[in-house]
Amino acid sequence: MPSNTPPFIDLAWFKMAQPQATRISCSVQHSCEVFEYDSLRWICTADGAVQSMLFTEDHSYPVLHYIKALLCSLVFVDKPGRMLNLGLGSGAIERYVESHHPDIAVTSIEPEVEMITLSKECFYLDSRYPVRNQSAESFLHDNQQQFDLIICDIHCPPDQPNPIETMAFLQNLTNALLPQGVVAINFLAESESHIIDMLVRLRQIFEQVTLIDVLRQQNIVFYCSNNPFPEPSELNLKAALPVYGYIQAETIISQLIWLPE
Repeated sequence: MPSNTPPFIDLAWFKMAQPQATRISCSVQHSCEVFEYDSLRWICTADGAVQSMLFTEDHSYPVLHYIKALLCSLVFVDKPGRMLNLGLGSGAIERYVESHHPDIAVTSIEPEVEMITLSKECFYLDSRYPVRNQSAESFLHDNQQQFDLIICDIHCPPDQPNPIETMAFLQNLTNALLPQGVVAINFLAESESHIIDMLVRLRQIFEQVTLIDVLRQQNIVFYCSNNPFPEPSELNLKAALPVYGYIQAETIISQLIWLPE
């Protein structure tokens, strides 16, 4: 863990911080706004959602708990070499991996060119970092590569369906996985039945599915694979390694909900 970490971020923190936050000006015209308060900088979407957050004292530190949970997919795979990130956000995944797992080659996909510019101008993603300006659906449809890890964090406006809830998208995800690979999906759940419906779809595509309810908020992170997961005891031992301290893997892995076969 870093010697200095940001405060615990929850709804109460945002209610306190938002009125005092400074709006950060950017050259790009976008429906999102960027705010900063007390060493934290974040993107607020037009519908009021916080899409991403940066700790200005350590750019590699993943602040939001669901980002840490997505990154815990690293614990499931031995020596991953290739990662696909569907949904750049502010580049939190990329900044963390470049700093702490530089041997992993990351392919980053983002459909909004404005978000790519924002991540480089306001969130310290290297200006030379390559990002493919393409939708996740389009990339997966044409993709011929396979990856050890796929992180799927797609933000959709409330009035638009999320492609991760379609069988065609999920099938393309599994086609992009190496045999030992793992997919981590951030899922915004509207209700318990919504979670169950998504779980049923995932179990039709993937042989292995486990999940975590992120701080009992709307975020559910699913971990999916067509290869048997390591035993929980093995995952717990690996999660306790210092290299995973930044993502609090030991705590997150211990909270996984294991589903019956």
